[in-house]
Amino acid sequence: MSERFGPIDFDEFHLVDLPARLAEGNGELARVDLDGVRPIAFRLDDGRAYTYSVTDDGIAIEPGHEKARTIIELTHADWCEFVWELRTCFALFYAERITIPLGSFGHLARWEPALRAAFDSQQIYELTDPLPLLGRGGKPLDLARTFTLDDSDDDMRDFLERAGYLHLRGVFAPEEIEELSQQVNAAIKTATPDDGRSWWTTVEGADVCNRVNYLNDDCPRVAALDDDARLQRIGALGGEQLRTASDRLDGNSVVIKVPGSQGGLADLPWHRDCGMGGHPVKCPMLNIGIQLDPATPQAGQLRMIAGSHRGTSRLPSDAEAKQLPVVAIATEPGDVTAHWGHTLHAAPPPTSKRAKGRRALYVSYVPPLTFEMMGPRQGYNDVLFTRDKGHIHHIDEIS
Repeated sequence: MSERFGPIDFDEFHLVDLPARLAEGNGELARVDLDGVRPIAFRLDDGRAYTYSVTDDGIAIEPGHEKARTIIELTHADWCEFVWELRTCFALFYAERITIPLGSFGHLARWEPALRAAFDSQQIYELTDPLPLLGRGGKPLDLARTFTLDDSDDDMRDFLERAGYLHLRGVFAPEEIEELSQQVNAAIKTATPDDGRSWWTTVEGADVCNRVNYLNDDCPRVAALDDDARLQRIGALGGEQLRTASDRLDGNSVVIKVPGSQGGLADLPWHRDCGMGGHPVKCPMLNIGIQLDPATPQAGQLRMIAGSHRGTSRLPSDAEAKQLPVVAIATEPGDVTAHWGHTLHAAPPPTSKRAKGRRALYVSYVPPLTFEMMGPRQGYNDVLFTRDKGHIHHIDEIS
């Protein structure tokens, strides 16, 4: 933990710092997403505890855990990392860093967006009543709009800032996609569940690879993407300070949509790319996806919730998602997508077991602080390997 994210006095935080933040407006921010939530307590391994309860105007804090309906036990160091958002509740759970003697993990997850508002003034993206997305001149934003490299940076940047994602057509030529595909396929063939960099699922009882990280180690063409002027231009839309992180944070990686997959994270539910932690470190993060295959409903399309990058939130249910501006992005090989890591997105399974599926190659652009906090071969998603090597489990499978 760096000096920037140093130890926090547990008692002073709850008796002085947090009440002051709540009174200054963070309580009102948090109250937006606390309907029906029951009291929760954080208890350190030395026995000290504080309970958070919902009030009409925010959150009340009191010592002890007697009134709590859920109790989260953890070390002081882990609690500090949670407050700083270096580890989210999901990261703590995957790493087996918390115990829950009363209540459930689901209730901690339900509380977390409001806690982010209470701790550090994060806005909450309201799942039940999102703000309308407007373009220049106050007209509704065309969420299906696509771009090419012939469009101006100003237009692309404006859309990215409003919607949280971009779709650029025809960035890579067919022969470039073929060369990248050959190197990616070779890396997939040599991946193994115990290599520490690949994710695996099961299809009809057999292990099947659904992601390979750090492709730039073995694939010269993939490594060369760091110097690709087209990607650098797109990455700069997120800010001139952003740069590639091919030696950390999973490196340049490929995501593979596997028809017929069973279990694990082959079929990614709604999530944010900072969902395991590190939001104050690696965001604003811009993830650029080079599409190696057509993205259709049959092959498993990338879906975005437009505008969701503007705040934190719990993960939407299927019913809630139907009320949100969900955009399914239909791409062709050579197209490129870009999205903020904080934008809610999902990659549901292919709808046909006979579909080819699809592959998307990702390059991430992150701010300078990432390189201060994370060394080579380190990433916030490393915690996913804690339980079963490369078989990355969905939270519902272990909670």
